[in-house]
Amino acid sequence: MLDAHREGDARIERHVTYLADQGLNVYRVHFNHKSDSAKPGVFTQSGVKGIRINLFMLQGKLRTLYFLGYCLRKAILNDCLKALDLLGFDPGQPSVIHVHDPQLLPLAGMLIKRSLSDAKVVYDRHEVYEEWIQYFGVSMPVLFEDLAKKFISAVVVVSERQIDTVQRLFPNSHIVAVPNYPLPAYYDDEVVNEKINLTDSGAHINAVYVGSLNNQADRDVDLLLKIADAAIRSYENVTFTIGGSSLDPESRARIDDLSQKHNGRFRFLGYVPREKTIELTEKAHIGFLLVRPDARYWVKGSPNKTYEYLMCGTVPIIRADVDHADAFKPFSLVFDRFDTDEAIIKAVLDLLGSPGSLKEYMRAAKDLSPDYTWESVACRYIELYSMLHSGVVHVPSARGVPLNADSCET
Repeated sequence: MLDAHREGDARIERHVTYLADQGLNVYRVHFNHKSDSAKPGVFTQSGVKGIRINLFMLQGKLRTLYFLGYCLRKAILNDCLKALDLLGFDPGQPSVIHVHDPQLLPLAGMLIKRSLSDAKVVYDRHEVYEEWIQYFGVSMPVLFEDLAKKFISAVVVVSERQIDTVQRLFPNSHIVAVPNYPLPAYYDDEVVNEKINLTDSGAHINAVYVGSLNNQADRDVDLLLKIADAAIRSYENVTFTIGGSSLDPESRARIDDLSQKHNGRFRFLGYVPREKTIELTEKAHIGFLLVRPDARYWVKGSPNKTYEYLMCGTVPIIRADVDHADAFKPFSLVFDRFDTDEAIIKAVLDLLGSPGSLKEYMRAAKDLSPDYTWESVACRYIELYSMLHSGVVHVPSARGVPLNADSCET
C-alpha cells in the first residue's frame, strides 16, 4: 500500500484495518511531506507495520514541488524497495499494489517494470481530480494519472455517481465504488445516546467542524464563521469548535477575533488528530460541511463527514453535492449552491432555537446510520483483488447496482 496522505487519514486507516482483519499481509509505505510531527521509519497501525519516508527538505510550495519531482525519479523507487525489504515483503507472492495518491502511480509503474511484473495496480481515487486545476491551468493529479494509466488494473472511487465518468477516463480499468462510510467500532454508542437523551431545553449545545479550512479552494470558511458568530450571539448555551489546516491569513485573523470576542465559547484547535475528531463529533449536536457556491470544485461526492455525523447522532448541516442527501434531508439542513448565506444562517438559528426538533433530528440521524457502514462495502476490496488475480469478474456494486443490493454483511 502506497500513500502520501496526511497522517491519520480516515479512509486509509479503515482500509488498512479491514485488510489486516481479513488476514491479508499488508506492507505500507507512507511518503510523508505533510505531517511535520510524524516520525520517520517503522510505525504500526492496526497491527500492520509500515515504513514512513519523510520528505521535509523545503517549506511550503517548494516542498510540494520537490515532492512532485521526487515522485518521477528513480530515487523514490530505490527508497520504496528498501522499505519493502525492511518490512519482509516477498516479491514472489501474488501481490496488489494499492495506491492512495495519484503522485505515486508512476512509482507503481516502476515497481511493475522492475520486479513485480505479475502484480496488479489498484488506484484508490479519493477526489474528482479532473476538477483540480492547479499550476498553469493543469491538474497535476491528472497528469500523474496519465503517466501511469497503462499500469492501472482497477480504480476505486468513493461514489457510485463517479463510476461512469471515471470509466471514460480509465477505459481499460475495472471501476468499483467503495464509499466513505464510517467503521462503527470506532464510535461509542453510549456517549452518543447519552448526548441525544440529554438534549432538551437549556442543554449545552456543541457545534463542530474539523476538516479542510482552505477558503481559497472549496471550503466556505467565511460562511462557517458567520454562522458561529450568529449562533453564539443568539444563544448562551452554544459553543463552536473548529479544527483543521490550510487557513489563509484573513480567515486566521477572523478566527482569532472570534476567539477573543466570545471568551471560550469559540475554540480553534488547529490540526486535530483522528481520535480527537471522533471524540468531538460524538459530543456535537450539529456538524458542518460547507462548500463555497462559486467553487470550481463543486462535485458529486461521498465525504467522510456526512456519514460520520450520522453515526454520531450529529445533525448534518451541508451545502455541497453529497450522495444520499434525499435519505437524510428530512432530519438535516441540506442546501444547494443557490441558497443564500442569510437563508442558511437563519435555518441554523431556527434549529438551535427548537430543542425538540434538534433532538428529533439527532435521533433520526443515529437511527439511519446503520445503512451507511464500512462493513457493508469494505468487502469490495477483497472481491476486487480476487477478481484481478483470478480473472473472474464478480465485484459487488461495481456498476449500476444499488449499494444495499450486494452488501458485504448479507
